[in-house]
Amino acid sequence: MPPSDPAAPPRLARVEAIHVRVPFRRPLLDASGEFTHRRSWLLRVVDEAGNEGLGEAALNPFATDVTTGALDRLIREIVPELAAGRLPVWPELAAEGEPGRAAMAALDGAIAALRAAAGRATAPAGATTSAGAAASAGAETIPVCAVITFGGPHAGADAAAQAVELGFDTLKLRAGFERTTDQLVERLRALRAAVGPEPRLRVDAGGAWDLETAAERIAAIEPSRIEYVEQPLAAWDIAGHAALRERVEVPIALDESIDSEGAARAALAEGAGDVLVVKPARVGGLAATMRIVEAASAAGALVVLGTYFETGVGMAAVLRIAAAMGAGRTLEGPLAPEPAHGLATAGLLVHDLLAVPLPIVKGRMAVPTRVTLDEPEVDRYTLERFEARG
Repeated sequence: MPPSDPAAPPRLARVEAIHVRVPFRRPLLDASGEFTHRRSWLLRVVDEAGNEGLGEAALNPFATDVTTGALDRLIREIVPELAAGRLPVWPELAAEGEPGRAAMAALDGAIAALRAAAGRATAPAGATTSAGAAASAGAETIPVCAVITFGGPHAGADAAAQAVELGFDTLKLRAGFERTTDQLVERLRALRAAVGPEPRLRVDAGGAWDLETAAERIAAIEPSRIEYVEQPLAAWDIAGHAALRERVEVPIALDESIDSEGAARAALAEGAGDVLVVKPARVGGLAATMRIVEAASAAGALVVLGTYFETGVGMAAVLRIAAAMGAGRTLEGPLAPEPAHGLATAGLLVHDLLAVPLPIVKGRMAVPTRVTLDEPEVDRYTLERFEARG
């Protein structure tokens, strides 16, 4: 089983926290609401040899002021502790709830990136590092899905066709605003007509339906060959999702319901989902994600990773976790052979804050060996920054 906490970091020369606010290119809309920017904390750790690691702490975009304030407090406490060589432990951060899990994800990502950088710096010429499954990062690529946003049938069909031309073989249609079942069916028929039978189609309802509506609509769209329907019911309705699974043939995925390792285990115990959409920034980073993967595999469920609309720093961390998962090939049938992860989100921001963006080539993203910040862009979107020396 993966460890509960990352190993103690190397001796650090500097720890820096950067609070950023990056606008979206256009307001981001889903069935739960609209938001215009992503606020997060970037955590930079630098060892005595100058090797650098970056992590990101991101909350639910609709987090309350109390929750965001709690994360701010934790980051201010963690920075000097890290610089002094003291690593916060998972149980203490987990007790803080969502802010603690976000802080742990940033810590986890920064230390993992630092260890990878230090390993590359000390490896003999021609040697490969072996920091878990992300060792072959430069050569490994991860399949990702394209998102088709709300819109009419023709707009959705055109967007889907363009995505397939770019090499995506998995498409996710955002749904939940349709007034009638026929409107959703029409959108999917147009999309299928545009892309043909081969691309995998997912439908994300964003928790907008009740049980009867979900059962009706999922049965109606089944002929469109749906890989899975994501979050058809409200996040809290685990029992409802379990009941829905008994009534429909299309696999059910849970996203907003999976806000922690405990929530994932509860959903699996209830038999509420065929797929768990896990956002490492939300559940606590690599170790927590891998424990969920192990529990899901034991229950015959699949884990698909997603982002919290982080900057490129957070996305790089999720790509490394996807590599560590070994792509999650655990099921037969409609979810096989290699699920695409929901990581193609950097383009939603006006800038991903990286000096070299993470490219998407033919529907796949390379696991980065190293990422560096575009410092002028970071300065542009910084709200606050501070550091501590080791």
